[in-house]
Order: sequence, then C-alpha cells, then structure tokens
Amino acid sequence: MVDGKLLKFVDRRIEGDLIYTSALPNTRLGGLMPSRQTIPLSLVHPKNAELEYALLEIGTIIPSQNIQWRVKVNGISVTKEFHPQTICQAGRDFFAKSVYDITSILKTPESLRKKRANITFKLEGGESIIIEHLSILAIYKSEEAEGNITFLSGALGLKPGEETSIDLKYIGQNNIFRTTLYMPSTIASGTIIINNNELIKIENIQGIDEFYLELPDSFKEITNITIKHKETNTTYYPKEMRVSNILIYNIKYNAPNLVIEGLEEKYELTKDNNEITLNILNNGLSKPDNALIVVMSLGNVVFRKRIKEVEPRDSVSEKVKINLPQGEYELVVRVIWRKLSKTWFRDYRIKVFVK
Repeated sequence: MVDGKLLKFVDRRIEGDLIYTSALPNTRLGGLMPSRQTIPLSLVHPKNAELEYALLEIGTIIPSQNIQWRVKVNGISVTKEFHPQTICQAGRDFFAKSVYDITSILKTPESLRKKRANITFKLEGGESIIIEHLSILAIYKSEEAEGNITFLSGALGLKPGEETSIDLKYIGQNNIFRTTLYMPSTIASGTIIINNNELIKIENIQGIDEFYLELPDSFKEITNITIKHKETNTTYYPKEMRVSNILIYNIKYNAPNLVIEGLEEKYELTKDNNEITLNILNNGLSKPDNALIVVMSLGNVVFRKRIKEVEPRDSVSEKVKINLPQGEYELVVRVIWRKLSKTWFRDYRIKVFVK
C-alpha cells in the first residue's frame, strides 16, 4: 500500500513569472553534529516584478516526531514547532515534509536586496535529524509574462511493485516537468508516466535527485501522472522509493531579442586602434531588464561590458576594446540579455588580426 501523499499547493494561471530554487544538502543536525546550521538557497529577485507568493519546502529524515526545532529565513522566524503536513516511511526512519508560506519574509526590503535566502535550522531537543531537501517556489507579478503552474509537495513512499496515479487538469504549452525523488539503491528502478506515455526512466541512482524534462509540444493538456516503483526481484534496503514534489509550469515572455547588425568576419586592429563598434538591434517585444556583451578568446573572457537600454525596434552602438598581443585570433562575441528570470544569449564568431 502506498504510504503518505502529495498535496496540491499551487494550481493556477499567473500574470508574471516564477523562480524555483532548491538544494539537496543531506545535512545532519544533533547527536555528534552541530545542532545549528544555515543553508543558503540562491534567489535573485527579477527586476521590474513584484513578489506575489513564496513557499518554503523542507524535507527531513526523522526517527520520530519528537523533534524540537526552530526555522528562520534571513533571520526571521518561520516556525518554532515541528508539525509536518505529510510523513512516509523511510526504512527505520520517516521522511517528513513541511511547507511554509514565507511571502512576507521575502518581501522585506532586506530580503529583496539579497541574492539568496538563508535557511537556518536550530535543533533544540529530540533525536538528530537530516535536512534532505530544501526549495523555494516564488511567484512574481509582471505584465511581461504569463503562464500556468501546478505544484504538489509532500512525502510519498512506494515499495517495489507499487504505483500511484495523480489526476490533473493542467493546460499549457511548452511545459516543464520537474520532480524530486529518492531511490533506495542503484538496482532499484522506477518510471514516470504522463498521459499514458513513459517519459522518465529512473535507473542506476541511489539517494535523492532532481529530474527536469521539457515536455513535447503534444503535451498541451496533462490529465494524469503515474509514478511506479518497479519490481526487480532483487533485495535492497530501505525498500521505499520516495517522491518529494512535482512541479509543472510554462511561462510565456514578452521577450527581447538582441542581434548584432553589420558584424564583419575579419577586423584588423593595432595597439592604438583596438576598438570595434557593434550595432545592437532589439527586434523583440520588450526591452531587456539587463544586457551584456562578452568577448572570449579560447574560452577566456577578454572584454565585458553592460549594454545600454534598448527599446523594441531600436538599436544602440557599443564600443568593444580588444586588448590582445600581436597575432591572429578567432573570437566569440556573446550577447546576453535577461527578462525577469529568463536569460538568453547569442554567439557570433569573428577573426581579429592585431598588428
């Protein structure tokens, strides 16, 4: 019998963007190890967008529910009690999942300035625990993007031969499927089936891992997800394959699109005349939040410069300095731009003769 469950925390259409950031720290607290630990999660808030909603997801391995802890985000208390929403068996121990709304914490001016969220755990009593899985799902309001999100989180255990089926009513295009799960042994085997199509085979993995899949264009509607722990007629311990979360989403951006016009294949430079002028056109739908030119030689960066703001159907000129010894070089000119949480880049190759 399948142990535990996944709960649906988000199932909605958004006018904006999302960021999902995670870690698999496998950090033990208590016993002979420190009872206090801070684990950072990278979180760069998008420019020109307002944080609307944020969830903190914590997956822990516990010997019992007699745990006394405190959890803080960026120094602000999230909880002083251990009351996980879902629990499943994990060998002799248990896998427990706690999910917290941390919107108000991340909306403080100090948190918005940071490029990461610091999750601090302090064990104040009970037996030792292991912090196995951490994540933050943050949703931002913006007129420059829209999409759909379905997010399920919990503690779900499947022994060999068991399977679970989840019914959904998800509609979207260019969908991303993500899941975090634990396999007990490299000889264990699992599979994930979406709309009766076996899309992910889980093999030769031991421990907790994350899976990321860009779904084919034909998956515009997702009605069912089935997760199977296959029977392999082999013995391993613990028995349980564990599922920690499932995230399905798509985001459509009013995206900028930067191109370099009139770039020549060859340039002749000297020590005193070592500049190349680039004309950068934006033929996209919006201006980038930020943009950058990077010039590389054999993988090494030889020039870097921020690009001035460029509106749609407009262009800007930027001068690039090539400070290299005499010789012949094949350089890569990379244009990088960002809109909300999404980054794009385009490469151009040129030859440069330095006299």
